[in-house]
Amino acid sequence: MGDTIYIDRGSGSDAVLFLTGGGLSVCTGLEVCTEQDSPLLDEINRLCGLDFFREEQPLPLYGVPCLCVFARDSAGGCFAGVGAGLEGAPIFYIDSSRVPHPLAPSLAALLRMAVEDPGWRCKCLPGSWPRLPEGPRDRLAADLRLLRPEGQLAWPVQPPRVFASREEAEREFPIRDPEDLIRQRRFQVRPMITAQERAGRAFVHYTAWREAYAGILDSRILDNHTLARCQEVAEKYPENTLVLTDRDKVVGFARYEPEARNFVTVPDAAEVSALYVLEAYQGQGLGRMLMDACLDRLERLRVALYVLEGNEKAIGFYKHMGFRMTGHRMAVEMDGGEMAELEMVLDRPGILAGGTSPGR
Repeated sequence: MGDTIYIDRGSGSDAVLFLTGGGLSVCTGLEVCTEQDSPLLDEINRLCGLDFFREEQPLPLYGVPCLCVFARDSAGGCFAGVGAGLEGAPIFYIDSSRVPHPLAPSLAALLRMAVEDPGWRCKCLPGSWPRLPEGPRDRLAADLRLLRPEGQLAWPVQPPRVFASREEAEREFPIRDPEDLIRQRRFQVRPMITAQERAGRAFVHYTAWREAYAGILDSRILDNHTLARCQEVAEKYPENTLVLTDRDKVVGFARYEPEARNFVTVPDAAEVSALYVLEAYQGQGLGRMLMDACLDRLERLRVALYVLEGNEKAIGFYKHMGFRMTGHRMAVEMDGGEMAELEMVLDRPGILAGGTSPGR
């Protein structure tokens, strides 16, 4: 990911900056700034050629750093501040082909220039522009409370990178969501090593069965699924186990098999043989973190798993991750009851050397 993480600011949210790996992240994305209708806006449009947005609207723009778009013109171009908000931000003109052109060190400086010179568009914008009406520009400057700057303003003219969408920007920049980064800083997936982690795994195994399988699994099987038995399994089979931690507390775990067990019907497959997250931590993308960590460690193109029959929540999650049913059902007698599981498989189109999936 490199030293710099590019944060997707998102429309309408506050800027989020992280320091990571010695590099400062850059807010990315698009914010459309709107103004209330007023005669003053109409006057700015007539005399300055700036058509301020009255209401938010979708625009095919995505900037690194963030574009705060506030006006447009008749040629399909947009005017945007670059950075977190318009206050003190350098102003660029984004033409219809998404090429940025530097205009002014601030919105106030742009308005000052537009008020003072009816021919400013001809001098500053690409293309051919007619001269604007003369009009009562001194009164407009007073209404806008524009102060004449003292001396020449120096400002950075490094243009932003402008794309049609976040997806296009992601081909060049490692873009992340703030929630994802916060989750990664708080939650970690790592190999199970310590006795404390083995105890945490056992607790999750014991608790998750009661949370997920009550009413689905035979009560005799649940009654015999004791914490002591889970602790014994954790101690006996520590290999290929990943724990999900909330700081130092184990809240989930997964186990993977580089070569699927002999009862798996899918040929030449690896296997995810267990994946559990405590109910209080579900719905936050943590199951995906565990699954992704398992898949990153598996080299085979096909990955199988078994899911308890009737556990629709888990089945839906696995389908969302790309798994499909094979049609195979496995039922075993256990502790005086029957446990039936359904086989699912993920067909990966290809992986890179070392077990890393493309785009992961």
